[in-house]
Amino acid sequence: MVQYGEKNRFMQKILVGIDGSEGSENALNKAMSLISEFGELILIAVVPSPSDKTFVDDEIYKKLKNKADHMIKDIIEDIGVHDYTVTGMVEAGDAAVKIIDIANNLNVDLIMLGSKGLSELEQYPLGSIANKVVQYAHKPVMIVR
Repeated sequence: MVQYGEKNRFMQKILVGIDGSEGSENALNKAMSLISEFGELILIAVVPSPSDKTFVDDEIYKKLKNKADHMIKDIIEDIGVHDYTVTGMVEAGDAAVKIIDIANNLNVDLIMLGSKGLSELEQYPLGSIANKVVQYAHKPVMIVR
């Protein structure tokens, strides 16, 4: 039986996709309730790479990367000190591919994502990144609304 809450936290390592959306904030809040004492909460933001996207030139990439770096840093500062470790990273490339690769490389217990990110259209029930991660990840995935 799975019980949620402060006394029943059981995940040692959770990867949370961060994009500044309400969905990613909700995923982060849920992850904070599931991470175990002395566990590791890993925040990841993924920006488009100039080599992957023709519409992203080096200047736009640098702005996006800088914004993502600051967002991750601010979130880590806002979380503050807890009985678990919080780290963050910014990667460049296809968001779903990067999230899956990092989850595998770090051997996380759970990937947590918001159901829709900032770039998603409201008419779709599950964002395209979340959908790809659910379909192709070899780790458990939790989608949070």
